Amino acid sequence: MALKGKANYFIILLSFIILIFCIYVLWKMVKYAQFYYTLQTAKNYLTASYIPSKVLEEDNDTLTWLIHMYPPIHNAGAEWMAHAMNRYMVHTAGWKVNVVLNKASVNEFERVVIIDKHAVPLVESSIRHSAVLVSHLDNEPNAVQAAITAKRPLVLVMHNNYRKKYLDHFIHMLPKNLYFIHNSYWIKDYYSSYNIPSIVVYPPVYWKEYETETTREYVTLINLNKNKGGDVLVKIAKMMPDVSFMGVKGGYDKQILNIHLKNINYVDNTSYIKSVYEKTDILLVPSKEESWGRVAVEAMSSGIPVIAHPTPGLLESCGDAGIFCDREDIGAWVAAIRRLKTDADYYKSVSDLCKARAKELDPTPQLKEMSLWLQGIKWQD
Repeated sequence: MALKGKANYFIILLSFIILIFCIYVLWKMVKYAQFYYTLQTAKNYLTASYIPSKVLEEDNDTLTWLIHMYPPIHNAGAEWMAHAMNRYMVHTAGWKVNVVLNKASVNEFERVVIIDKHAVPLVESSIRHSAVLVSHLDNEPNAVQAAITAKRPLVLVMHNNYRKKYLDHFIHMLPKNLYFIHNSYWIKDYYSSYNIPSIVVYPPVYWKEYETETTREYVTLINLNKNKGGDVLVKIAKMMPDVSFMGVKGGYDKQILNIHLKNINYVDNTSYIKSVYEKTDILLVPSKEESWGRVAVEAMSSGIPVIAHPTPGLLESCGDAGIFCDREDIGAWVAAIRRLKTDADYYKSVSDLCKARAKELDPTPQLKEMSLWLQGIKWQD
């Protein structure tokens, strides 16, 4: 009986393992089907009648972005990174830059040409007269289709570690003509197994552009969605009723607010972020996932101390200047804020480290390297 009981136990266990494996295989098949559907339904920026042509000599310093949103209408980190790169390319390196958007309400921003994707003749002309195409995030499948049709190399800007499920397909579809720009070294390491030609460009922040005198009124969180820590801000504020907080609404995802807390001042999203730093004493960055943390570098440009959750990106961006607390340990955040609020010497030492770190991250060398690197990218049949 004992042997029969053990046999039944192993049969049940084996059946359970097989069931789990089948569920996993089914899940992978569903995810693949979803991605395949995304690729098949991705709308090409180019019409069926488009005939590819070689890059003209006068177009060698022209590139076109194929993306979903862009400043000054959409003010998120990935989009401001794109614009900061473009500003350098246009103002310093002498490139012409076009940005094709899903919906465009302006046609130019700081000498970057902006085109609505529905303006098909303009879109086709901009792609034809470009040496390189660039994309990121949601529009990558559409950009791959356009690159294949137009016979233009495609550069993908890697802002996060969510892209692996797509990359095998992109590489198969666009062999020899796919390139990466990584926003940090840890992201470069994460994708290193693909052996795709790539460089690292930190989200460019010129510290002088963000440096400002601050009234030090608020402990601030920028973007109040779940990942960025809108709920963490509420928990901290409840434990520190004597401290004034500012919550800046983000440009995407559901924002978590508690309007009943009198010590949180909620403000709308803005393209003029210095108006936030002008009132900020301490910046909180309790992001669960953060591949870099542009706002941290912006704040450090004014010597504003940054308390952050230790994601790989924030550890890389803040370096020794950051104060790190686990986002689940609310007591640690309260203690870190309290020390900065009550110990003037400590605040100054952290502030000095922050300003020095922002200066270390001067983007000019990486942007210069990027411009030269892009000039060397050519379509390969």
